[in-house]
Amino acid sequence: MEGKISVIVLAHGDEKELTRCVDRILNQNYKDYELIVVSTQKNSELEEKANNNDLMTLYVKDVDKLENLRAYALNKADGDRVLFVEPNDFLIDEQSITTLNEVYTQKNADMLLNKFMTLRDGKFYFTNEKIENVSTNKFLFYQFDNIEFRKLAGVLLKKSLFGKIDSNDLLKPDQVLLNSLSREAQNIVFDCQNKYVYDEVNGNRLPELITGKESELYFSNIYRLVRKIKKSNYTSKISEKVSIALCIDENLVEHVGVLLYSISVNTSSFVDVYIIHDNLSYSSLEKLTELDKSFPTIKINIIKISDNIQNQLNKISLEGNKLPVTSCYRFILADLLPSLDRIIYLDVDTLVLRDLTELWRTDLEGKFIGVVKDVLINLNVAQKIVSERKSYFNSGMLLMDLNLFRKYDICSDLVDFAIDIAEYCEYGDQDILNYYFIDGYKLLDIKWNCGRELLEGREKEVGIVHYYGLEKPWKFGMVSIFYIKRAHIDMIHTYKLYEYRFLQKVNGCFNDRVTIIVKLDTFKHIETIDSILLQNYKNVDIKVIDTSQDIRVRGRVKKLQLYYPRLRYYEVTQNDNISRVMNFVVRNANGNIFYAKSKYLFLSNTITDLRKVMIENQADVVTAGEKEFNADKRGFYRIQRDDKVVDISDRKEVEVSSLNGCLIKKEIFDGIDDLNLEDNKLVNRILEKANKVMLKNSDYLIKLID
Repeated sequence: MEGKISVIVLAHGDEKELTRCVDRILNQNYKDYELIVVSTQKNSELEEKANNNDLMTLYVKDVDKLENLRAYALNKADGDRVLFVEPNDFLIDEQSITTLNEVYTQKNADMLLNKFMTLRDGKFYFTNEKIENVSTNKFLFYQFDNIEFRKLAGVLLKKSLFGKIDSNDLLKPDQVLLNSLSREAQNIVFDCQNKYVYDEVNGNRLPELITGKESELYFSNIYRLVRKIKKSNYTSKISEKVSIALCIDENLVEHVGVLLYSISVNTSSFVDVYIIHDNLSYSSLEKLTELDKSFPTIKINIIKISDNIQNQLNKISLEGNKLPVTSCYRFILADLLPSLDRIIYLDVDTLVLRDLTELWRTDLEGKFIGVVKDVLINLNVAQKIVSERKSYFNSGMLLMDLNLFRKYDICSDLVDFAIDIAEYCEYGDQDILNYYFIDGYKLLDIKWNCGRELLEGREKEVGIVHYYGLEKPWKFGMVSIFYIKRAHIDMIHTYKLYEYRFLQKVNGCFNDRVTIIVKLDTFKHIETIDSILLQNYKNVDIKVIDTSQDIRVRGRVKKLQLYYPRLRYYEVTQNDNISRVMNFVVRNANGNIFYAKSKYLFLSNTITDLRKVMIENQADVVTAGEKEFNADKRGFYRIQRDDKVVDISDRKEVEVSSLNGCLIKKEIFDGIDDLNLEDNKLVNRILEKANKVMLKNSDYLIKLID
């Protein structure tokens, strides 16, 4: 479709290649266009060209900045489309406007951006790429990566778009202006026809991406809504009863109870908990139903996502961050819970240590959500923009005004936004929420979502501890003990204490007990006890036999006993007989016995997996492979293992030279008088009595080397 195009050149009048720019425009073969040149100073050559060519009109305006000329030029333009060309740039040939308009028309665009051809050292540099449709939500991400999205030059625009934006935006940098225009455009196209030439020779400087507060970069319309809400003197409704949402799948069901227990013992208000899921198994639903009977102040409501909603959420691509789609359920809580005015969303890997009533009654001051800042070290461009504007936040705790969500139809818009931009989101739902809610959230005290980087020095004030990252209380990479701060490890021990108390409450830790006997002979490798305490098998007694004669070992164990009621300490002095102590410990052990000693760490799933092998194979002894680790060099030394379960009964004396890392049926010890677990004679005696010995050919043991 032919339509009049107004080509606009804003100039100071003394640009070196201004004449070339004007000549190339006047040489276009497009049938219906005009050239408007607005200059800050007179130029006799331009005046002559304007006088001799009906297509060109020259205006001279005395202003300091070219941005101040935009509104004037647009007011003079007669075309229904405009194309800005910078004075030192040019159009490559006489077909340029015709070609750009053909793409504009064919794609039904109202905003056509063009890949620049660059002139450098007398050579043209260009790329050939396909035409792309760019959604409004993606525009900023293109702006980060493509200079063409930061310059008004070369953009063919529907003129009426300028009438839809704030008039003050016309005075702002190109990047800000284009961002405003993109929010009004219905169809944005990025083309690679190589018709617009950026001339690097003349000292043209391509604009750097503006990321600070002056950037005015917004990924959504939330900031405008917040201004509107503030003017309306909105007051949020806060009920007496606290409402909490958890969004879970099968992998998280078993950890819900500990979180709920921590809420129940620390919160003075009654609490409604809404558990959102897609397709939990019958057994999982039964477990959650049983939990509802365990806490007198907590009411559990189980809500299944409908197929239609699930299908819509499945369109959100989370491949880049491996997060489950359940992480996006928090986007739609306002629609799922229409009777609630606000809610506290919590990740399941959190633990509540203070009264949530205080958090619940927080005034959000007209903001959509209350959040706590996060600490990211390597920020990408988008995360940096959020951080510099206010603060990048962690999405594991959200205090949400659901009433505002519904009033402004945020849920559906947020889901559409997520579908559009998820591919750019390294941290999945967290990035999505940070980008969408710029200037739409209230920062809360760190104590309400305290991760490991923020823990040190705040242990006594923490309200919610968040075990984000790969290291969970139920799945802990043992070598991390060397690299994370003691405060974080202690918070994992705190979780274990709550887990123990929860299991006591629901009678969940009285069957299939395992006694772990740990021999510590030096403080240097005190981490051995941490790796034992952080086993994910819950029903254990732990007996520490200390032969170090180092008061630091005793001090550490005594402190750990505050977290572990089933941790017992036995000190062996120079005058004591270790065999006597071991005899006592073994004879009084509950259940099967696992032996561990200093200079070793044990993977968090060691007891769980070896016990499974023992049951499935009716074994008397189960052992596992080991690897070596140098903490200073942060390096592993290992042999290749196949992770198979192997019956080694016929060669047990060769394969098993130590009881370290072995799970042994307690009955094997019957009839043996001397139970020194370090004695080779005892090793041989146990192997003689064991009818079946199994090897789990995986590296569950980590030997520490210097």
